[in-house]
Amino acid sequence: MVGGGAYVNEAQIENMLRGRTMERIAVPGERDAAVLIPLVEKAGETCILFEIRNASIAQGGEICFPGGQIEPDELPEKAAVRETIEELALAETQVSVMAPLFEMSGPGGRRVSAFLGEVKNYHDTWSASEVERIFLLPIDELLACEPLTHDDWMVTVTDDDFPYELIPGGREYPFRKIPRRFYFYKTKYGVIWGLTAELLYRLLELLRQQKGE
Repeated sequence: MVGGGAYVNEAQIENMLRGRTMERIAVPGERDAAVLIPLVEKAGETCILFEIRNASIAQGGEICFPGGQIEPDELPEKAAVRETIEELALAETQVSVMAPLFEMSGPGGRRVSAFLGEVKNYHDTWSASEVERIFLLPIDELLACEPLTHDDWMVTVTDDDFPYELIPGGREYPFRKIPRRFYFYKTKYGVIWGLTAELLYRLLELLRQQKGE
């Protein structure tokens, strides 16, 4: 039964499903995110721009690409561009998206959409409230590097008050362990790791395929 004492009938169910597309249920408290992998031309070389996050914000000191949470009713591509403009203190005309790249599961289970983009006429600007500094690495230099890798597991961690009595097996319930490969790129600016390193690895693999390596 539903509110008002009425029974749900087949016609109501069909009406509810008419035109419906797949709905993704987001992790509570987490919105999906989008990032831009920015290409910058410098001294005749095509480089990838990286940020070092301001120490005062979450994951401070880590190396990342520009990006952040997608606002309600905002397309991932628009979010990636907006965040890049804000974090690098750019004009809208300086940023363009070249292509969508990957959609991955990021920290906390939220979906992260990554795009390849171009930043034109870049003059080392950034928002000090979010970015400690930036650096550029030539793509050819990155292609010559092999990352360190480590295979491990993502596991479910429960609080002490988790209601084990409600599930079969209780505390011995075999929560799934999710295998994950972690990538680490050592640079003179610090170690690139986590989702940033995985996105970088997959982009470089695409470029190697293009070159026939």
